[in-house]
Amino acid sequence: MSGKEFKVRRALKAELFPLTLYTSAGTVLLNVYDSTLHAKGGLPDQGFFRTADACILFFDTTNEASYKNIEKWYDAFNSANGRKGSAPLPIIVAGTKIDNTKGREIQSKDVEWPKKKGLEYREISSKANFGVKELVLDLLKALLGDGTQLTDTVDLAAADAQVDEAAAEKAMKEYGDA
Repeated sequence: MSGKEFKVRRALKAELFPLTLYTSAGTVLLNVYDSTLHAKGGLPDQGFFRTADACILFFDTTNEASYKNIEKWYDAFNSANGRKGSAPLPIIVAGTKIDNTKGREIQSKDVEWPKKKGLEYREISSKANFGVKELVLDLLKALLGDGTQLTDTVDLAAADAQVDEAAAEKAMKEYGDA
C-alpha cells in the first residue's frame, strides 16, 4: 500500500478490510471499506464510491437515525457510479445488531425502503456471526452470477453474542409479508 492510499483512507475515515474468498468462480479479493462517517451523519465525497463494484448499505437496527441515513448513502453511491448506459451496480441493504433484541428500534416489518428500491435486504449480527457468510455469498452471486458458491470457509472472528435464530427467521418472514 502506498502512502498516498493510506492518507486517502485516513482522510475519508474509512478502514479497509481485505477479504480473500475461494469460490466456484475462482479466488476473489473483496476490499471492504468501513467508514466511520455514518456515525456522525456525514458522507464521503464521490471519489470514495467511484471505484466500487458493489455496495452493502448497513444500518444499525438499534438506531433509527442510521436507518434514515441509508437513503443518503444510496444516493451518493448511485450518483458516483450511475454512468449513462451502464448497468446498475449491485446493492444489498443489511440491518445489523440483531443480537440486541431489547435495544432494537427498527423492526423487520417496518423496513420498507429496500423494497421500494427493489433491493435485497438481510439482517445480520457480526458479534454472533449470524448471517454474515450468507451476506457475503449474496454479494458474490450479485457480482459473479447466481451459480457462484463458496468453496472454502470464511474466517470470522469468534462469536461473542448470540442470536435467537427462531426470532430472526420470524422477523424476516414478517419483513417478507409486510
